[in-house]
Amino acid sequence: MKKMLLALSILIFANHAKAVTELDFNFAYDKSVFGADRQNKSTSRTYGGSIAFYFFEMTAIEFNYSEKEDETIVNHDTSNISSGLVIDSDSQTITSQTYGVGIRQALASRKSFLVPSISFGWARQKFQSSATAIIVDKATSASTTYNSGVSRAEYDSVFGSFALKIQLTKFMSLKGSVKTAFKAFEWNEAKDQLSYAAGLSWIF
Repeated sequence: MKKMLLALSILIFANHAKAVTELDFNFAYDKSVFGADRQNKSTSRTYGGSIAFYFFEMTAIEFNYSEKEDETIVNHDTSNISSGLVIDSDSQTITSQTYGVGIRQALASRKSFLVPSISFGWARQKFQSSATAIIVDKATSASTTYNSGVSRAEYDSVFGSFALKIQLTKFMSLKGSVKTAFKAFEWNEAKDQLSYAAGLSWIF
């Protein structure tokens, strides 16, 4: 409720002050196939967005949200095994959600062709993971599926990002960014959760 009131207050302030508002959307997709017979696959999808209210010419309050899903599927080669229990395949899915609020500082005029910016602030991270394995009895060819269940974690974090905008029109830009979010005060984890994305940005 407090967050909603804060967001509403900023919206009212921004409209009253006729401040510039910037809206961003981004998406990233990665896929890799591996294994001797290309039988394994790893995919990653990330999407998110942010809204920033400029209360000074180059300084804004930013609200952001992102969601990421990583899935890995491994199919094991068991053709040379004739008896006993073997793992035929296993998979793991990890999803994460991050939402935060902080300060965005542009490093050049918004009217420039290239506009770099940095953002930093508080974030909340939620993680969810699950795993599945298929066990096969080679003697009978009977299979059993085992599920690990769902594991969840949630904690306060810090986020930081660097972005570069390329102006396409007066109000729309192409934007690329690198972002990190990590548990508060665990600075050594900053490099462990880097994400790269590209998208569009609108100013109105």
